[in-house]
Amino acid sequence: MSKKKIKIAFFIGTFPSITESWFVEQLTSLLDMGLSIDVFAFEGFGEYHISELMKKYRLLERTTYMSFPENKIKRFFRAIWYFLKVLILKPSALSKIFKYQKYTRGGFPLKYLFWIAPLVGKIEKYDVVHCHFGMIANRFLIIREILGLKQKFLTTFYGQDSSKYIKQKGEHVYDELKKTSSYFLLMTEEMKERFVAMGFPPEKLLVHYTALNIDNYEFNYKPLLAGEKFKLVTVGSFLEKKGLDDSIRAIGEVVSRGYKNIELNIVGGRFPDYEKMLRDLVDELKLNDRVVFRGLLPHSQTIAFFKEMHLMIQLSRRAQNGDTDDLPFVLLEGEICGLPVITTRHVGIPDGVKVGESGFLVEERNWKEAAEKIISLLDNPEKLKDLSFGANRFMKEKFDIKEYNQRLAGLYDELAE
Repeated sequence: MSKKKIKIAFFIGTFPSITESWFVEQLTSLLDMGLSIDVFAFEGFGEYHISELMKKYRLLERTTYMSFPENKIKRFFRAIWYFLKVLILKPSALSKIFKYQKYTRGGFPLKYLFWIAPLVGKIEKYDVVHCHFGMIANRFLIIREILGLKQKFLTTFYGQDSSKYIKQKGEHVYDELKKTSSYFLLMTEEMKERFVAMGFPPEKLLVHYTALNIDNYEFNYKPLLAGEKFKLVTVGSFLEKKGLDDSIRAIGEVVSRGYKNIELNIVGGRFPDYEKMLRDLVDELKLNDRVVFRGLLPHSQTIAFFKEMHLMIQLSRRAQNGDTDDLPFVLLEGEICGLPVITTRHVGIPDGVKVGESGFLVEERNWKEAAEKIISLLDNPEKLKDLSFGANRFMKEKFDIKEYNQRLAGLYDELAE
């Protein structure tokens, strides 16, 4: 428990986001501990993404947006208001905003004005800043310089910011951040090794799992009864790194070997081109009656849907653009709910699976190996019970958010002092 009432600012790119339920989980758990936290987001994602947990904790009331309106009229009038606000409350910031004009394509750098104005007179009141994602921390460095902020901050790295972003921007993209951020919280041991190799100070690197609020999940073991359809689920945005096509091919291999009573449920969406590729693959493999696209579901509905499933399959892999999945939070959610998992030896995923007790690991892109694991469970359905209870037990042992939040609260206290 935090010893004093310090004020903490969370910076994130998009809030709320249906694919980032872990953020709400962490935030609400810290609020339950009595910490004072507000959110600063660069954009929102609409009413559809507001969960019941968000409503319960009234998180939107804690959120300040730094969004850049697409509507030109709204942008014009808001820019005038923001300019006057900064001119009155923090005139020294205006000249610094112009400094960053070189990063824009000419004209007045409105983007930085829209980042700065909502924060003037507000962000200075916080004792600690916590940036979620490395690219967001890089944005905060600009904000920090323009406003002359002095409070210490820490950065949590996740997936694309630790791989794809670095590949796109170059290995020196975090050079300033290495020197300035007090700590870096990393999702897995594998990620820590990568960051040490990239020159991050080892003493600043902490493995900090994106853990679970155990109390928010209900355990359910679903046996596979004789003659019953074997139901699998995979969850994620339609991106190459999620390996959804490999999951479809694995089901195709199982069916080709005579195991017809099987169903793969795909929960996700957002990228139509990739979805078309997946649907074309389903047609090609003649799996239309065995692969069901459920679309994007609110988080609560996704968790409830797990009760109908026997197994989770997540065949994550490294994408051609360098993007990685690291340790998908939904994998942990499936396990705490009692779903055994078949997943890949992909970057940090092995940290989240106890092989033989909570599930199985296969090599990236090896959908035939995944098919073999599925068939072994179809041939020996009694193994599902031990795996189901083992998955739940493993999550409680290693991924209880209360333990990690205690350490996080200690870091906030240390930085505030």
